[in-house]
Amino acid sequence: MLITLELANTIVKRAMGIIHYNVNVIDHRGVIIASGEPQRIGERHEVADEVIKNRQRMTIENAQQAARYKNVQPGINHPIIVDDQVVMVIGISGNPAAIARYAELAILAAELLIKQSLDIREMNWQYRIRDLLLKQYLEVGDTEKGKEIIQQLVRQEIDLSQPLLPLLINIETGGHLLGQTIDHILNKLSQILKSQRVILLSNDEILLIITAIEQTEATVNDVNAFMETQLSHYTIGVGVESASAEIFRQSVFMLKEMIEHGRGLLPEQRVFNGKQFAFGGLLNEARTSSFTLYFKQRIAKLLELGTGQMLLNTLSTYIAHNAELVNAARALGIHRNTLTYRLNQIKEATSLDPFNFKELSQLMISLYYHHGAPLLYLPTADLERLEQ
Repeated sequence: MLITLELANTIVKRAMGIIHYNVNVIDHRGVIIASGEPQRIGERHEVADEVIKNRQRMTIENAQQAARYKNVQPGINHPIIVDDQVVMVIGISGNPAAIARYAELAILAAELLIKQSLDIREMNWQYRIRDLLLKQYLEVGDTEKGKEIIQQLVRQEIDLSQPLLPLLINIETGGHLLGQTIDHILNKLSQILKSQRVILLSNDEILLIITAIEQTEATVNDVNAFMETQLSHYTIGVGVESASAEIFRQSVFMLKEMIEHGRGLLPEQRVFNGKQFAFGGLLNEARTSSFTLYFKQRIAKLLELGTGQMLLNTLSTYIAHNAELVNAARALGIHRNTLTYRLNQIKEATSLDPFNFKELSQLMISLYYHHGAPLLYLPTADLERLEQ
């Protein structure tokens, strides 16, 4: 186990807060890496070398004895052993007779902090194994290997056969976030979720597995509020409920596509859901189909008319107001009868009836392919500006 500078400094701070004597942390090479006397950091501690070699505590009783060594003061030097190896030496400076009882407290504090650090590392390692398993399942799917992984995930307390809802966060950093920052984000998300079902798929993707599905909206709001305090560029995709591993897998892939699709259309929006983006995403996937020619031709026929652009604006506003004549007419600033007359003109030009639900749906798809997508997402005022 390599002792980090962060842990070494924490040990010095905590220990000196208890005993009020100078404390040094010396690494496995015999070099002081943290100290209450900053000028000593980086010095080689010759007594610590002996402690590491002999694996036993050494006490320097007075200045005369200390003078036999380089960079040494009177005090107690105690080895901290982990997995049968000396990982550090704790040095407490002062008269050994005066500091003996306090030294034990400093050593105990160091041992507890190291144990806590080891427990956290072990927990994080277990979570990374779990994350890797889920990532592998997403890759292999319903194969023999996939079935084995599902069983392993159950042992990791992730049962994909239970009702679950995935939430995917794309943190849009290009993989450059520091590990410490990612750990903080993961820990906070676990607190919000009230579970450890927070999966690091990559440095850019965090998957939350929601079990309290009835509280999804509140959870999404809490996650979004927290992410706003951490990053300026991120998006959250809300998946669909699943009760099988394969549906869960499909939901995650849907989220990936939805985030990519939605981010291109509305880059300022942070939360994307299927109700808003699934239809447009599906139409976008079908963009290369020859069938799109039919829909494009509906708008082309409309624009052949001298009043085509006006009728196009009328149709967009009508659809944006859920085919409600009164509201659409008010938005257009025309009488309801005038709106009806225009809709009949649209029917005559396109062979699609705006008063028929199925045919109105085809007109909406036609507008989607004509505008390149905005119809399904933009407010009415923006649609009207688009048509002008």
